[in-house]
Amino acid sequence: MLHAFLSLIQSLGPWGTGFVLLVAFGAGILRGYTGFGFALAAVPALTLILDPADMVPVVTLITLVGGLQLVIQVWRQADWPSVWLLLVGAALGLPFGVAMLRYLPADLMRAFIGLTVLVAVLLLWRGAVFNSMPSRSMRLALGALSGLLNGSTSMGGPPVIIFFLASPGGAAVGRASLLVYFFLLSWITLGAAAVGGLVTVHVVLLTILLLPAMSLGNWVGAHLFTKSTASAYRRVALIVLASVAAVAIVRAMVGIAR
Repeated sequence: MLHAFLSLIQSLGPWGTGFVLLVAFGAGILRGYTGFGFALAAVPALTLILDPADMVPVVTLITLVGGLQLVIQVWRQADWPSVWLLLVGAALGLPFGVAMLRYLPADLMRAFIGLTVLVAVLLLWRGAVFNSMPSRSMRLALGALSGLLNGSTSMGGPPVIIFFLASPGGAAVGRASLLVYFFLLSWITLGAAAVGGLVTVHVVLLTILLLPAMSLGNWVGAHLFTKSTASAYRRVALIVLASVAAVAIVRAMVGIAR
């Protein structure tokens, strides 16, 4: 195992190794601060020098292992009733999303989702929030929508992020709930990746390489959050969410143009 790990570092070279560690550190800061966004920041950069097929299981493993330190810290702060309802809804909606791939163009759906998210970000930026917590059925439906979008476009995160940013619980509860939600969702993703034979020795070695940098970034991001205000957190989270939407729209337009 040690020989294989050293061979991996040698294949990357000093500049490549430094680059992937810096990416993991920066993406870790983003996740530690906002509670989401690690994959958004890390995957596009890491795929410049790493095999894209390895990124989903690597990011999932890093999120599970490296994210555990934050999840333990915020475990009691999370809005658990909402987290469980969203997860159940996501599990119900996921198969239908996969089925939709057969009938609807994924790029067209990404463009629609991206535009919808941008509108939601604009409304949230202007101060739109829930005056009270939505009903259980609405939260279950929102989770189903997240699962539907995840299965059809791999963009299941924005609906849940928007929900917690607009919920009346506040920044700390919203961030904690997002950390816990994506942590638990990663177990489902990891199971699917393992069944598909995607969790290889190479994936494990990449995870071992990137994990310390991501964990350090998590710690820095969490520290920055404790020094931040609720309004500052909200602004940063909305900017990241708008970036997700913009990337989705660009990706969709490129795909449609081909």
